[in-house]
Amino acid sequence: MRKLMGILAISVVAVAMVPGTALATHSNGQGPSKDFVTGTLKLTLPTPLGSFPGQIHNNGSSESASGPGVPANGHFYTDIFDTPFGTVNLSGDIVCLTAIGNNAWLRAVIVNSNTGLAPPGFGLLSRVVDNGEGADDPPDSAVGFLTPPPGPNPTCPTVPFTTNPSTQGNTTVHDGV
Repeated sequence: MRKLMGILAISVVAVAMVPGTALATHSNGQGPSKDFVTGTLKLTLPTPLGSFPGQIHNNGSSESASGPGVPANGHFYTDIFDTPFGTVNLSGDIVCLTAIGNNAWLRAVIVNSNTGLAPPGFGLLSRVVDNGEGADDPPDSAVGFLTPPPGPNPTCPTVPFTTNPSTQGNTTVHDGV
C-alpha cells in the first residue's frame, strides 16, 4: 500500500510539472484572442509566366482580434521551382492578417528576392485555408499574388480567391474572434 501511495504521489507531481498546452486550432474558443497563421505547404503556384510547383511558409499573428486593418507581425517565405529563371526565392514580413473561421488573408512585404520580377518592397496578398490535420480531404490550400507596395496602413481584404490544394504539409489558421 505504501508503494502504491508513493507511486500515486510521484505521478501527481509529474503531471503537475508538465505544462498545459494551448490547443490552437481554427475552431473558435481555444487559443489566444488574436488571429494567427503558421505552417508550410507544397502546392502549385500561379505566376504571370504560368503555374509552377512551389512551397510556402507563413508564421504570423495579428496584434489583436480580427479586422481588415489590424497590424500583424511575422515572416513568410516562398520558393517557386522549375521556372524559366530557375528557383525563385521570396521572403519578407507579414504586415496584416485577418482570419475568419478556417480562412486567413495576409498581406506581406518582400524583403529578400532573387529576381527582378518580384523586387524587395513589393507586396504579396495571400489566402490560406486550413482544412484540418492528418489525411485531409480536402487538403489545406493557399494562393498568393504579387501586388504593388502595400503602403503605410495596409489592409487585408477578405477576397474569395480560389486556392490551390497542397500536395504536402500542414497549415494552422486561428480566428481569435
